Amino acid sequence: MFFVFLLVPVSAILYMGFKQFEQGQLVEYRRQTGEVTQAINRRLFKRRTLSNALSAGEFEYYQHLYNPVAKQLTQSLSPLANPEYYKLDTDVLGYFQYDKQGRFNSPVWPYVINSQEDKQVSQTDMEPELAQRRQLALELHRITSTSNGLQELLSNKLPKDVERFQLLSDLPKYFIFYRVAEVNGQVKLQGYLVEREKFLHSRIERVLEQASFESAIALILHTPEPEIPEHHFFSRINRQEQVEVTRPQQIDPRFTQVAIGEHKLSWPFRHYSISYSTASLRLESAAIYSGGLMLILILATGLGCCGFYRIGVKQLKLAEQRLNFVSSVSHELKTPLTSIRMYSEMLKTGQVLSNKHQNDYYDFIFSESERLSRLIDNILQLTKLSQPQHSVSPEYTKLSTLIDIVRSKTSSLLVKNAFQLNLVHEFDRPEEVLLLVDIDAFSQVVINIADNAVKFFDYDAIDHKSRKKIDFTFSLNPQDKSQIQLEIRDYGPGISQEQETKIFDLFYRGGSEMTRSTQGTGIGLALVRELMLAQQGSIRVRRMKPGLAMKMSFNTNFDNEMVTQDLAVAATRSE
Repeated sequence: MFFVFLLVPVSAILYMGFKQFEQGQLVEYRRQTGEVTQAINRRLFKRRTLSNALSAGEFEYYQHLYNPVAKQLTQSLSPLANPEYYKLDTDVLGYFQYDKQGRFNSPVWPYVINSQEDKQVSQTDMEPELAQRRQLALELHRITSTSNGLQELLSNKLPKDVERFQLLSDLPKYFIFYRVAEVNGQVKLQGYLVEREKFLHSRIERVLEQASFESAIALILHTPEPEIPEHHFFSRINRQEQVEVTRPQQIDPRFTQVAIGEHKLSWPFRHYSISYSTASLRLESAAIYSGGLMLILILATGLGCCGFYRIGVKQLKLAEQRLNFVSSVSHELKTPLTSIRMYSEMLKTGQVLSNKHQNDYYDFIFSESERLSRLIDNILQLTKLSQPQHSVSPEYTKLSTLIDIVRSKTSSLLVKNAFQLNLVHEFDRPEEVLLLVDIDAFSQVVINIADNAVKFFDYDAIDHKSRKKIDFTFSLNPQDKSQIQLEIRDYGPGISQEQETKIFDLFYRGGSEMTRSTQGTGIGLALVRELMLAQQGSIRVRRMKPGLAMKMSFNTNFDNEMVTQDLAVAATRSE
């Protein structure tokens, strides 16, 4: 719960931090897109400024200039009549003008289209250049005559207040710029025709090529005319670290996920707008660094909480084990002490007169006192083993000596409970086989395991007398030929799979302390494991059918050649 309560605000801070970084990045992109739109508007304004600087007389084929020195008019060819002039603006298709009567002429052709002079000249053989000029004038006339807006202006009285070029965009492929000017005392509508893509799209592309966005940007040019489709642009940095601008038919939906903003173009394109979008915003290195630190903090906090949780669980488990230990030890001490006190009082007051009964009481008192001594020794030994410096000092000991210790330490316990001892070894000369053990520790291990085998034998459920036995077998360790294994097997009820994983835990006893009928404190097998580790050995348990087997491995000494031969023979037998 602590981790959850801590995780919520930390996650909120992390989320808000990333949102703040994203918002900052979005603001930066909006600033850049605003600058791009301003650059486009500047290019469009520059083009309009150049066109507004044209004089009204330049829209005639011949331009009349007044010479104040000679005080006379001179006639010269208009700059707009020169084909080289059009190369300066590749998007301009041509210039034109209409008079009030709707007559059309262009600076590239000296005559009014469809006039008497025009018809006469067209019927003669013209030079190729003149033919191209007339063809351009006819094309301009054909296109402008299809503009409803322009024809509406011509049908009405031409206004005199249109001095700057205005825009007509009712043609899908062209823009028509027009103004009303006075030429030689006559009011005329002057204008020029440009291609949409070359005029507007090329300027957008040039600006995008000079912009530097970290992520790919999708741009959509929205037109005010419903019948004219939107135009798409896509800008990205290619593998050569160069800005690449394309005009796809459709924008990939991935690059419309984050809307950056929409900006309107300046007059006379104020009805046009440009929207910018991208797939995802690139986080700065500072955001990635901060997010990484936050994630490390969350991970460290989670690991710390898990560690504290596990420590808490272990402490609760240890407290429960200690409670069980106190309960079992109290029972283990109270029961024999009560019996010893009762029998000793009876013997002291002379209530027991029969020698036979007296000897039985003495034997009982002696047996119970031995059990109490073993219990106290186990507790003291376990306390010593938990300290850095304990009293176990293993030495190489003859196998024959250990066999004698097994017999001497288990004989009285097994005889008293009518158990049979089966002691087997695979070595021809056990007196020459050396095992690394501590005599006292080895004795305590053997006694504890044998006592458990007898104590947990279910006399009520097992009626086969042949199972009242314990097998002690010395052999080579099949997993490690450099060790000797002692297997102690009983034929009792055995243990469950769950008990097999916990049998060496300190204070562990199967079942409930309130319903358990067997004696014990739960430290015997834990002490056995500690003693085996102190002797540089190991122990493991294996469930058998029937019974249980404790398999202990001891280090041995192979320096003696004869012992090596015996071990080889034993290994052959085991195989």
